[in-house]
Amino acid sequence: MTTTATELRTQAAAHDRAAHESFERCDTDGALSQWSHGLLAAQARLQATIEENGGRALFPTLFDLTGNLVPAKQVQGEWGPYWVLLAGDDPDGRTRGWFGPSKAKKAQTARRADAAKGYYVGYVMAPAKAELRGGNIACVAPVAVRTDGGFSRDVIVVDDGQHDEYGEVLGRWYAIHGDLL
Repeated sequence: MTTTATELRTQAAAHDRAAHESFERCDTDGALSQWSHGLLAAQARLQATIEENGGRALFPTLFDLTGNLVPAKQVQGEWGPYWVLLAGDDPDGRTRGWFGPSKAKKAQTARRADAAKGYYVGYVMAPAKAELRGGNIACVAPVAVRTDGGFSRDVIVVDDGQHDEYGEVLGRWYAIHGDLL
């Protein structure tokens, strides 16, 4: 059963009220329930935004130098995110290599360095859901998570990575398609 964005925002408001009522009842003694209600409200609001965007959220994706999607999924490594290059379109299939994107601070420098390795990092709207994630109780937050295993061709390309300034491209996308994640 699909929950609509309106229903999700109603759930979020109920969690906000419950957190406020807990605080009024017991001040800081109810801190854990207030914290959890706040997280659940934020998760419901994020899921509502995803639903309003057709069940999709914005994610980085790997492209080749001609702007085609590369079968790859982003994973978190010990030194930051990197790409697992897939042998086919199955995100759980065989691996054919890895790609570590540039960590340069300037967008143009990073883009040139990535292109020298044969790739661009762009952005797509992919199927998603809101989940609570974090390393421990102190850093839990709602985040959009891909529901396609990390790679799919069923995406909407926002930026194929060939632009010098991502913000400019995304700004045009927002102007046409509205508020996105």
